[in-house]
Amino acid sequence: MFSLMLALACGPSFHEVQKADSIEAYEAFIEAAPNSPSITMAEIRLEELYLEKAREEKTLEAYDVYLGLYGDNPKSQLSEKAVEEREEFLYAWAEESNSVEAWQKWLDEYPKGDKKRKQEARRRVGMNAYVDSLDIGPVEVEPVNLAEDPDGPLDGYLFSADVTNNGDKTITTLNMELQYFDAEGNVIDKDRWPLVAPQAPGNMPIEEEWKVPVKAGETRTYWYTDMAPDAPGWSKKVRLVPIAVSFEGEEE
Repeated sequence: MFSLMLALACGPSFHEVQKADSIEAYEAFIEAAPNSPSITMAEIRLEELYLEKAREEKTLEAYDVYLGLYGDNPKSQLSEKAVEEREEFLYAWAEESNSVEAWQKWLDEYPKGDKKRKQEARRRVGMNAYVDSLDIGPVEVEPVNLAEDPDGPLDGYLFSADVTNNGDKTITTLNMELQYFDAEGNVIDKDRWPLVAPQAPGNMPIEEEWKVPVKAGETRTYWYTDMAPDAPGWSKKVRLVPIAVSFEGEEE
């Protein structure tokens, strides 16, 4: 960096700036040589570096720094994509933290977002408000034959748990996430299957028993069958997490 600053002090060298290829180098060059024939190349590369930084850091703050600099620039070739990436990042962050604050932040910042995502976010907000009214028993993990052949190999697992609705509302949709853990307690894979829902994930048809609402005070057994998770290192430990809820009489 000293050699770069010395070069700038003696007269900007775009070659030296390109070798450094850093935000600091390009910003110093643009300030020192605003009339250089290479100024456009420097500005383009500087914008690229700010977006690369946001992608590497994977934080809202980094994306906001980039968008604060280039979001309103009509000449920007990258800002539209960055806006999409920021929304994706914020939604993924809300999924990961699964808090009222995170979901409400996404809803507040993207009121014109995808309809299905808005529906999911509102359900997640409702879920966080109702989660203390759910009693989820321990998850049983049992090897089974997925074809239900009593003489067949045990090629999958049955996951089951009792879920009690201790609240005062009738639940029409309760989406659950089954999280698989390694020996260190890290989540290595996830599956989703509802306790109750009008449709299966992906809008696939679902058996009638899953469509029956869960009344206040009722206990329903959750169950899900599948092969072992694709990720290696599964410790046979799982956790069942409610992620979205809707109630009878409320609009979907």
